[in-house]
Amino acid sequence: MKNISKLLLAALAVAGFVQVATAVPTPPTTAGLYLVDTATGDFAYMTNNANYPYFNFNGTVGDYSINITVGGTVISNGVAPNLDLDVASATAGIGATTLQVYFSAGAFGPTLGNVSLATTGPASGGPIISSAYLGTNYFNMLTTLASSVDVYPYTVNGSHSVNTNSYYLTLEELITGSEASVDSHFTTTVPEPSTLLLGLTGLGLGLAKYRRRVCAG
Repeated sequence: MKNISKLLLAALAVAGFVQVATAVPTPPTTAGLYLVDTATGDFAYMTNNANYPYFNFNGTVGDYSINITVGGTVISNGVAPNLDLDVASATAGIGATTLQVYFSAGAFGPTLGNVSLATTGPASGGPIISSAYLGTNYFNMLTTLASSVDVYPYTVNGSHSVNTNSYYLTLEELITGSEASVDSHFTTTVPEPSTLLLGLTGLGLGLAKYRRRVCAG
């Protein structure tokens, strides 16, 4: 198993990373970025920091050299979260097979609306599977919201309805071999208050007309 130099470990610790070589990597329990080289078992993660929910990783994990930027915007106190996972490059070294990239954030909600995941790229390499999950904690992938193989130049990985009071989101890029330029966007769409009001008003008018017809009969 490949060991990481003490100098790199020190740099990662300053940046908020904890990097360990192990055959059984365990996801962190806080928001952040989590990377796993499945061939070596090496992993790295960046946890909640002053720049949350924005992270950048430019370094090595196992036999992979990686450049990643992730981030997100939270609208209306978590009602409509939007997240972005951009793997600018992942270069597989000798012996590398698959790289797992995860970005998890939360808690969000209450949300009543629709979510979707769409990916631009990859410009080269792969194949790559992009996925989005809903869970009860960070890196908990209880419900699959969207998942599919990315096809250049653009892929809609899927959509899903959400009606949940409190939840966490995890985005995943499963990369086989090397890749360049894959950018996944997770978006949440909720009805505007005016739309809900119009719907409720229409429902009320319909009930009123029904009652009048019943009374007239």
